[in-house]
Amino acid sequence: MSDLEKLKDEYIDHMMNPRNYGKIEEYDAKGVGKNPLNNELVEIYLKINKDMIEDIKFQAVGCMSTVVGGSIFTDMVKKESLKEAVFAAEDFLEKLKSAPPSERACGEMVAKAFLASVENLKNKKEGIDEMEHTLFISEDCVTELENETE
Repeated sequence: MSDLEKLKDEYIDHMMNPRNYGKIEEYDAKGVGKNPLNNELVEIYLKINKDMIEDIKFQAVGCMSTVVGGSIFTDMVKKESLKEAVFAAEDFLEKLKSAPPSERACGEMVAKAFLASVENLKNKKEGIDEMEHTLFISEDCVTELENETE
């Protein structure tokens, strides 16, 4: 099986069986990645144990690519240290810069939701009372269609 076929199979598997979808009722941190132009969003909940991600869940109001991205990302960082997971999110955001603007939004919402949850955790440790922290994405997934009736 080629690498492309494996990637396609993994994508379809995450689409049909999203991992870590839902809400942690007694979470330590909650972050939101939001598209301010169309109100799509991703919420990420963290349960932390000694700087390790004991549990992570997400919810999304968005397209299937957002759900798949949330499933893959949360599956990848679950049981990792916060430091490693932050590095993964920042690296992912850097790699998204080379993607077409209309394709960045879904992945960016997931990564920004995770980074917002880490910021929420930090703020709580510093005594700032907030239920969640929100970061907004820089790209919109909606693009204008060219007039093709000429």
